[in-house]
Amino acid sequence: MDNIVRNSLFDLHRSRINMAGSRKDFVYTDDTGDTFAINLDESNTEAVNGTTGTLTANSAPQNYVPRNVKVREVFYSNTQRTRTIRCVALTPAIYSALLTPPFADIPDPLDSTNAAGLFLSRANGERRRVPIARDTGLNDGDQP
Repeated sequence: MDNIVRNSLFDLHRSRINMAGSRKDFVYTDDTGDTFAINLDESNTEAVNGTTGTLTANSAPQNYVPRNVKVREVFYSNTQRTRTIRCVALTPAIYSALLTPPFADIPDPLDSTNAAGLFLSRANGERRRVPIARDTGLNDGDQP
């Protein structure tokens, strides 16, 4: 198995850890204003974004988020910190609103008796990884 397939299978497995419900396509707006399609857990995403950003059959065609873009993540934990839920903020405006005090809690999808819900534990902004472009030393046409 080549490294590309192995890495994409690992990323696929890693992205589905701790997902509580069904998956759905959403429209993700990056920090530069470009829009992309992204497949996320429906209940976690709608808990922080509401029902906005749903990708439907009538939506304009979208490419999926490029691999070098790390999306804006918001993590919520229960009061015992035994469980953490990863949510993605679909727009920069939603992300900044989530980080503005007072921080909003979200309902606990697995424990309806938990009146306090889940609280914001940490957040990661959008990051772009830039590939390192080094010459391989091979005569592959890039030399003058």
